[in-house]
Amino acid sequence: MRSNQILTVIKMMLATLALSLLFVGTARAQGDLPVYFGKFTLTQQVQWGKSVLQPGNYTITIKATTFPVIALVQKDDGHAAIRVMSGVRDEKTNGVNALLIEEKDGQPTVHSLSLAQLGMVLVYDPSLAKEPVQEARVSRSVPVLSARK
Repeated sequence: MRSNQILTVIKMMLATLALSLLFVGTARAQGDLPVYFGKFTLTQQVQWGKSVLQPGNYTITIKATTFPVIALVQKDDGHAAIRVMSGVRDEKTNGVNALLIEEKDGQPTVHSLSLAQLGMVLVYDPSLAKEPVQEARVSRSVPVLSARK
């Protein structure tokens, strides 16, 4: 009789352990969801950091807003992917989600990524993003549409 009680207690402990591991796995999977996922289209070649993006459709994924903010930019065909790290973060957005682009050495260059949805602007080239983003007169902006992965 006593051995049956011990066996029952051991089974309950194993079931509790298995259930707690399941909850930890679920919490970790939910923690891996990006804080931002969006799409944009480039109609011409654009410099972003040390990378050059060719015309095409892209997705952008940001896993966390902790500094420095790292974005994964991937071409829709999955062949090209870059990681860009923002050195500066500003909380003055211009009210839209967009790549802000200026000419630098004759090349269209991403200087900022405005994410009004997250209430921040990620600055990649401070020399081009001289003015506050709300008042910046950028030569171009590329809309970034929020999407679900």
